[in-house]
Amino acid sequence: MTRVELKQLSKSQLKGNWKTPVLVMLVYTIATMALSFMSEFSSSMGIYLISTIFLIGLAIWFSVGFANFFLRFSETDGKAKFDDLLVSKKSILKSLGLFALMFVIGIVLGIIIVFATSSMIVFSESVSTGMIVGALIVGVVLSIPIVILELALAMTPYIFVDKEELGLIDSIKLSIKMMKGNKWNLFVINLSFIGWALLCIITLGIGYLWLGPYIQLTITNFYIDLDNNFNKVSI
Repeated sequence: MTRVELKQLSKSQLKGNWKTPVLVMLVYTIATMALSFMSEFSSSMGIYLISTIFLIGLAIWFSVGFANFFLRFSETDGKAKFDDLLVSKKSILKSLGLFALMFVIGIVLGIIIVFATSSMIVFSESVSTGMIVGALIVGVVLSIPIVILELALAMTPYIFVDKEELGLIDSIKLSIKMMKGNKWNLFVINLSFIGWALLCIITLGIGYLWLGPYIQLTITNFYIDLDNNFNKVSI
């Protein structure tokens, strides 16, 4: 399916069925904002650590919770329930493993980027605007592998809940195989929502309660389409 077809399908599925996805997004937003506020402004180190841990845990849970919810939403013509956010312990543990893996990779690549860009400035005889711009360009170029990796692993949350028999490594391998030749398509799909995202800023973020489900469902349908095509090729 093309990007336009995926978005049209998602809009047709959401028509008349906005209530539950919007409420789900509202609950997630409120919980995230509350924990972020506690983590950012608390004077107690204990509260800061606890709220940060809960914030990370919430992100890990909802990465697979959203995947499961919107898979059910797409498969049942909008009849998904709050209960569909609940996933197995196995799926959550795999989500935790993926988070840990991406965290380590992010730190390593981050160190490389900082070292490369700072070295250009430190070891230059004089710091000029051109040198700073060059360092920024190098930083952006070195960030590309991170984006490519994130796109390659973008289907793993769906695989975690849709194919629970697969372990963490096998799920990652399957996502990489499914996204081979499709990373640019997903990148363009994400870019296509920028205009709506800018409009959401005007509404002080309230519009994201509707945009979030639209984006999530479009990517979910992207996964379903990829999975169907991948299975046909495998057969």
